[in-house]
This record gives sequence, C-alpha cells and structure tokens, in this order.
Amino acid sequence: MEPVGRSAQKRQAVINAALAEFKDKGFVGASMDAIAEHAQVSKRTVYNHFASKDLLFNEVTSSFWVRSKQAASLQFDASRTVEDQLLQIARSVWAVYQSAELIEQARIVLAELIRQPELVEQALAQVNDQECGLLPFLQQAVSAGALQIPDIKIAETQFWGLMKSFAFWPAVFRFHDFSAQAEQVLNSNVQMFVRQYLPG
Repeated sequence: MEPVGRSAQKRQAVINAALAEFKDKGFVGASMDAIAEHAQVSKRTVYNHFASKDLLFNEVTSSFWVRSKQAASLQFDASRTVEDQLLQIARSVWAVYQSAELIEQARIVLAELIRQPELVEQALAQVNDQECGLLPFLQQAVSAGALQIPDIKIAETQFWGLMKSFAFWPAVFRFHDFSAQAEQVLNSNVQMFVRQYLPG
C-alpha cells in the first residue's frame, strides 16, 4: 500500500494538473489522459483518486468555495463586540482572496459556470451542506441578541457582496487593486453591515 503522504502528494498533483487542463481546454476539452500526463502519474492513479472527470471538476470547484466559507467561520463570542468579530472575519476573508492560486481557480470555475452550469451547481450543493461559514455566526449573534436580522440568508449575501466588491471581483477581472485601502474598506463595510442589523 502506498504511504499516506505519498498518496496525498499524488492527489494534489492530479488536482493541480486538472486546474491547468481546465484552464487551457475547458471541462469538455480536458481529458483524464492529459491530466495524468501533466501530473506525471499513471491514469490508474488518477482514477484511484477521482472516479470520473466530473468528480475531479467537482473537487476543483467545491474546494474554491470551501476555502471562502472556512475563512468566514467563527464562533460567536458574547464577550466581544459583534463589530470586532465581523472585522476579524472580514480580514480573514480578505487574506484568502489575496491568494493568486485561489483567484486563478476562481477564473476557471467561473468560465465553466457559463459553459456547464450544472457541473458547478452540483459542487455548490455539497458546499452548502457544510456547517461552516458566515451563516452559523450570524445565527448565533441573532440568538444572543447582538444582531436583529429578519432574513439571515439575505444578510449573509449582503456581507459577501460587500467583501467581493472590493477583494474578489477586482482581482478576478484584474480591475483596481484595493490592497492599500484594505483596512479602510473593511472597517467601512463592517460598520455599514452592523448599523443595518443592530437591535432597536
């Protein structure tokens, strides 16, 4: 049996090769043969880790959203202000969106979202089943009386919209870089959000 560490290395090599193939050829044009060659592993090794190209693309897609959700995961702490905690979340999310690797992955996923929307929807369904991200934090803050939110899903989307407008979409489309103004932007976004949902 192959050592766990070696197996994990090969699995990551397959994922990296798949990213390169999906970028160059799209999902339809990419082949498991080419991915195996790019990863310098056997085709059998590729299929040992991912039984189909669909599952491999699912991994590439879901891992992108999972990293975003995990960055926003925080247990609500009643001893700290909700603004301070949301600012901590915002900084963590901003740091994730500074990853050139993640942004390149996002470009690949978004391109396929246009061509093959059903593939991305399958991966998103899995991500949404995970109990992490901003939603549990907001639910805990509401239960503790720190925030008053009529529709938590809408509030979650609003928070992500504020973040992505400055940290994600400009990076994906190579627009203006807000890095030098990050702290100003994050403080302003969090203040706007908290003012909207403070009790009373």
